[in-house]
Amino acid sequence: MRVRAWFLAGLLLATGCGPQVGSLKLSALAPHSVTVAQEVVIPLLADGTGLQPLTWQWRSLTNPELTTRLHRPTLSAYSGGRALWRFTPLASDVGPQSVEFSAESGPLSGSIALGFVIEPGGDPPLFREPVGEGTTLDLRSMPCAAIAVVVESSSLPQVSLSLVSPPPNAELVQTDDLGGKLVFCPSMSQAASETIYPLLIQAEAGPHTVRKSYVIVLRRPT
Repeated sequence: MRVRAWFLAGLLLATGCGPQVGSLKLSALAPHSVTVAQEVVIPLLADGTGLQPLTWQWRSLTNPELTTRLHRPTLSAYSGGRALWRFTPLASDVGPQSVEFSAESGPLSGSIALGFVIEPGGDPPLFREPVGEGTTLDLRSMPCAAIAVVVESSSLPQVSLSLVSPPPNAELVQTDDLGGKLVFCPSMSQAASETIYPLLIQAEAGPHTVRKSYVIVLRRPT
């Protein structure tokens, strides 16, 4: 386990921080800051546990959505009063984060609150959709092509999507922070003059700009 790689130089040893209840003393080791897509690993220890089983819980004091998202943080309990909390932040998590951990062993309980900062990542955005290099628009059955555009970004929670020098009647409509829809409704003259229309999709996130080539092939009505 490469725990050292997950912790930066300014480690914060949070022993006995936050409200303590009963005789359980909780301690934890948390990083001062991490970057997006870098896993956060926080070892926890409960001292003074009784004979009854020890149970752990956690909650975010800054982002309640953390407990309900698909890839939510995990808290694993081990013997000896030890536990491990793991969390891989997204670009939407950038900023200060505060998490409260609590443990119970029969009538004994304790809690501790930790704070750390999520920094933007340094990687350029990636296109997740559209997949492949192009598609065919059969004008005999539909007048327009509508292609989903989805981007993954660790730099910023929002990217700017656009088309570079698009042909007439082609546009990219951004529908959310990381997605949009490419729509191309060729005119009769366009359909008559050309069958292949190359498009260049662009995504900008801070200092990063990436582009994806995509081709729409027209199948003309007979």
